Amino acid sequence: MGKGIRLWGIWLTALVIGVYGTSLVYQGIFEGLWEKSIYGIPILSLGIWMTGKILSSARQAYRRQRVQ
Repeated sequence: MGKGIRLWGIWLTALVIGVYGTSLVYQGIFEGLWEKSIYGIPILSLGIWMTGKILSSARQAYRRQRVQ
């Protein structure tokens, strides 16, 4: 139970990081603030990477539970 709650917390953090990175990239592209875009791309990539790791971990746990 504790792992599931921690997983949700990490996933929500990754989601917030991704949204923040997306907003920086958006500002960089459409408002002409290229320095924000330079900071936004790695932040967005971190959010996407974390979300992918969480989803693969949840998929692994589901498969282990289903087999037993």
